[in-house]
Amino acid sequence: MNIFTHALSPVIITHLCMPASKKLPRRSLIAIGVAGALPDLLNPHLYLEARMTSWSHALPFWTCLTIVLLLASLFSKKRLPLGLSIILSAAYLFHLICDAISGGINWLYPCSNYIWGTYWVSPLYWVPLDLLCILTCYYLFRLRPLLKRRASQAPPIDF
Repeated sequence: MNIFTHALSPVIITHLCMPASKKLPRRSLIAIGVAGALPDLLNPHLYLEARMTSWSHALPFWTCLTIVLLLASLFSKKRLPLGLSIILSAAYLFHLICDAISGGINWLYPCSNYIWGTYWVSPLYWVPLDLLCILTCYYLFRLRPLLKRRASQAPPIDF
């Protein structure tokens, strides 16, 4: 999948799963998007073969990242709450899962070889998925709040 889907899908999922009273601030949503795209940002690749030998696309690095995030939240609860560190880790893992269903990854690289995955999501759908994620984010963060604001300001209609 492309980087827009990797970055925006965890933001969309997080936003939709959070209760309305606990919506995350913009800075947290940006961090979630960066965490979702992080494997490709750390070790870019153009071909499936390069992804199979990418240290950032494997569970050992994800485990190390998760430990660092949890330690950071332990020592700096105001800057990085525990819940956000778990969401960041989940966004990174979601990227790995998405890559597994769109060609596969080497789950244990560089410690071992365990290649698993297939093209359950064809590359033909990658650009439409990017567009869907971009349009969904536009709706969730721009259009829907605008429509709610207008609806609350409109005078009631008497029949």
